[in-house]
Amino acid sequence: MLDSTDVVEIWHSAGNPTPVDRLSLYAQALAADCPIGAYRTLNDAQEDRAILALFRVDRPRATIASLHQVPPLALSGYHQLLHDLARKGLGPGGGFRGVGARFGHSPDSARHQRVDTPAVRGGQL
Repeated sequence: MLDSTDVVEIWHSAGNPTPVDRLSLYAQALAADCPIGAYRTLNDAQEDRAILALFRVDRPRATIASLHQVPPLALSGYHQLLHDLARKGLGPGGGFRGVGARFGHSPDSARHQRVDTPAVRGGQL
């Protein structure tokens, strides 16, 4: 597993213009939420947690719900940090503490959920 200094070096070598002290805060936040190691694909909830860890450096009281209210373009810098790690074959390990599913649902629940709806008869709605 990498420490935050290694992560900062990767981001710096990728050409990230953010000052090193700021990158260090992002690296510490990400590493505190999940160990940084070999790249693995994250599911939506894990990616949300990784972005939230980075986002909380700038907005400490942010939650998953408030994160989802932020326009995607405003989160692009945080996504770029994760992409810079991925280009080096690294990333969050996925073992986030307290990983909750996106919007409070299991990622697979929608595929298995039964929905009963009344039948429409004779043009009635």
